[in-house]
Amino acid sequence: MRFGPQVVLTKEEAFGACQALADAGRLLVRSGGAVEADTLCSLFVLLEERLMAG
Repeated sequence: MRFGPQVVLTKEEAFGACQALADAGRLLVRSGGAVEADTLCSLFVLLEERLMAG
């Protein structure tokens, strides 16, 4: 599989991705998956940083 140099998302897609990560993180914390929630949080922070930079 090959990936292009960038991924382009609409505002709605970016918002949906952030919302899904936040929701999944909360569910993981509630179910005892703190380590997994931290991993999702790192991905959320990365996505947020890229959105702010763009």
